Amino acid sequence: MKKEKAPKVKAKTSLAQKKENRAGLMFIAPYLIFFTVFTGIPFLMAIAMSFGNITYITKLDNLQFEGLKNFITVFTNKEIRDSLLRTFVYTLVYVPLIMVLGFVFAFILNKGVFCKNGIRSLIFMPYVSNMVAIAIVFKVLLGNGSPIIQGLQGLGFDPPLLLQDMVLALPTTAVIAVWKGLGLNMVVYLGALQDVPSELVEAAQIDGATKWQRIRHVIIPMISPTTFFLLISSITGSFQNFTIIQALTEGGPGQATTVMSINIVRTAFTKYQTSVASAMALVMFVIVMIVTLIQWRGQKKWVNY
Repeated sequence: MKKEKAPKVKAKTSLAQKKENRAGLMFIAPYLIFFTVFTGIPFLMAIAMSFGNITYITKLDNLQFEGLKNFITVFTNKEIRDSLLRTFVYTLVYVPLIMVLGFVFAFILNKGVFCKNGIRSLIFMPYVSNMVAIAIVFKVLLGNGSPIIQGLQGLGFDPPLLLQDMVLALPTTAVIAVWKGLGLNMVVYLGALQDVPSELVEAAQIDGATKWQRIRHVIIPMISPTTFFLLISSITGSFQNFTIIQALTEGGPGQATTVMSINIVRTAFTKYQTSVASAMALVMFVIVMIVTLIQWRGQKKWVNY
């Protein structure tokens, strides 16, 4: 008997897979090209510059390898250390507020609230608004001579000028940033809450669990993957605070809101110390990476999939 030839299914599958891979590469090629040109290459250049003595007026003949000198400057210069400390203070205000308020608003709007769709839109609207426009509005509202300040003064109060106060300026900028970014956290949490099985909540209620106990022992563990995602994105976002602070206070009053991002830009484009600014940026990158790695290690203990 003649042996039947095996069908060439594998070859056809392999050919189809190659075509699919080529199509996929074509779709991601624009992103890869732009990422390489505008992020990858500048990042490698920043690493190289952080070990040199580069300024805007440095000639190629005068370039020297400085080793860790610029990194030592970052940790020994008081102005840089203070800006790093202010960055952590900003993060400590921003992250807990946006996480807690995002969950609270999502939990409330997940229930039968009157005009909840309209309220969702109002909370989400600042997130898609222009940061500079928002900063201008708050500078008018909180500045000297604003209707709010004049109204409180007319009632006999002596309200502080929040954006001009040495102590309150930094927390105020963080709160305004929370107000702008709250909509995203609220929407993401809302989607997670709608996926929580109602049977679990009802079973806990039948067993006599109070509302707080149901939230703590049922709802929060069920949405822990979402909390983990938002925690990482919120911490990363708290370090990306240049635009709002520059637009609101420009790092003032004095140095009260001069965080690391503001200091990096000033060092690079005002003092022209490009290598020192690159070292500062790399230190911030390492800090964000360490925080993220700690979170990835810790998520195994409190995230339920």
